Amino acid sequence: MTRQFVLFGQDKSLFAVELTAVREVLVLGDQTITAVPNTLPFLLGLTNLRGEILAVADFGRFMGADPVESHEARSRILVVEAPDPRDINLPSMRMGLAVSHVEGVLSLDPDQIVSAAEVSEELAPFLRGLYDCQGRLLMIVDVEAIAHSDRW
Repeated sequence: MTRQFVLFGQDKSLFAVELTAVREVLVLGDQTITAVPNTLPFLLGLTNLRGEILAVADFGRFMGADPVESHEARSRILVVEAPDPRDINLPSMRMGLAVSHVEGVLSLDPDQIVSAAEVSEELAPFLRGLYDCQGRLLMIVDVEAIAHSDRW
């Protein structure tokens, strides 16, 4: 049984995140992001999305890669949501991940996801695994691992 994934690029790598975790996709250049002093380098700042304040992280910097080019027309913000695995009564954590570009939605077979043991130590904890999509290597992002990371 296949599931839908949003395919996006960062630097020269391709990533995919399960569509059920993505609430919407925004144009990075269209969002006003207010920097927050004394925060970690990957945190771009806060944005107001229809009355909801969201933290926006640079996905590239968070993953230890090149930062997203905020002035690029193709740059996007994936608004993602992750439930709290420790307490189902708490609301889900919603955040923005700034990425270089979004390619679209693909149907992938979750049974074909293989271990991410071959990737860097920095990247491995935030991936559910790797997927070979017609010769293109996709890294399957674990949104919950990012949301509940000690890096925040």
